[in-house]
Amino acid sequence: MRLQYALTSYERAKGDLPELPVVNMFAEEAPSEETGVALQSRYGLADQSADIGTSVKAIFQRDRVLSGAQFAVSSGALYSGVTNLGAIDGSGAASIAGLETDIFVTQGASLYTYEGATLSAVSFPDAANVTKVVAGASRAIALRADGGKFYWTPALGNTFGALDFATAESQPDGVLDALFIDDVLVLFGSETVEFWPNTGNSDLPFQPLEGRVFERGIRATGCATIMGATFYWVGDDNALYTNGNEPTRISNAGLEEAISGSTACSLFTFTLEGTEFLALRLDTETHVYSSRSRMFSRFESYGQTNWLPTCYASGIFGSSDGKQLAWSTDHLDVGGQLERRWRAGMAINGGGVQVSNVQLRTNPGQTSYLTGQYADPTIEMRVSRNAGQSWKNWKSRSLGAQGEYRKKIQWRGCGQASQPGFLCEFRTTDPVPLRISDVRINEPYGGR
Repeated sequence: MRLQYALTSYERAKGDLPELPVVNMFAEEAPSEETGVALQSRYGLADQSADIGTSVKAIFQRDRVLSGAQFAVSSGALYSGVTNLGAIDGSGAASIAGLETDIFVTQGASLYTYEGATLSAVSFPDAANVTKVVAGASRAIALRADGGKFYWTPALGNTFGALDFATAESQPDGVLDALFIDDVLVLFGSETVEFWPNTGNSDLPFQPLEGRVFERGIRATGCATIMGATFYWVGDDNALYTNGNEPTRISNAGLEEAISGSTACSLFTFTLEGTEFLALRLDTETHVYSSRSRMFSRFESYGQTNWLPTCYASGIFGSSDGKQLAWSTDHLDVGGQLERRWRAGMAINGGGVQVSNVQLRTNPGQTSYLTGQYADPTIEMRVSRNAGQSWKNWKSRSLGAQGEYRKKIQWRGCGQASQPGFLCEFRTTDPVPLRISDVRINEPYGGR
């Protein structure tokens, strides 16, 4: 009998079961499996020994922008590589945009430019603060903090004229965020989303697309990002949306409850094994969404209050402790433990079920990459009979020594289960590859 096992965070199973979290694993397509998917462990993160400040808020690198150099905002300063270029005022969401010979940066206060030699404040109209800067149509585009106006530079220029602006028109809501995608400037207001295509006109380079307005705003600056050929944003109702003929909701009620209860909220994207992921970072949780499986999981850093990465560009993560990180080739996380964890269960409406065995179909015998270490890795299971309100002790089983590819992973004599259901949680911290294909109970010849 198959147990329903977790494939996506905050999706409830059925009946009286609670949500089934997926931690440091993600669902991927597996055509040979009955369910069509399997859980795969993420790799660990490796410290690049290139610390910048104490908390990285944005990281930027683009081909041909200042010769492809890497830039970051951390601890109130702009960095090029590990070199501090100077202070950046403000405490809001950080954004960096670039043209070939200049980058522009802000974190909710002054707007700055750097041309490869000097970091300097931009003379912005009325000395107004800037909440977001993006690049598009060979121009820098900046959102004014005190209303619905956005300004632009001349093509390939770095100055903002007092008359080079437009105002979001569909509603009098303030513009909080912006993206430039498919030659269209997308403006996210507190209550609406507007689309302003590039006109090619030097005097008025952007005009609103008539009849194309979403009646759904954005939660805050930093809550919109591009992934692949589309974009995503956290709405003013704390739901996660993607672009379509209308706003397409991709979050479920449990995730939206977590978003609503968090004071911080931001989005960024990263790539893992050729798949692009969307990262939703909250106060103490980071949820990631696979562009392939269209499922959520949760990424964590062992011993930390949240996953360390806060932003990503060109294969490098910026972290909440000022480090630069990258995917490693093993399953150690910044030199420490990488805990993989998930749940499985079934609801029971009445009567009782004798659980003779629980079997895990996985990939045993995978230990060779650390010769002589973790020669006999283990995996643990614990059981709850009251929908996760309390748990029995963890029970450990071997994942098999190197080459034990047919080893059966099972727990016998798991006792009696009754209403509301049978719930089990699995975890491993040994740094070996891990794939989960199925969780079953009471299999024939499994023993008692």
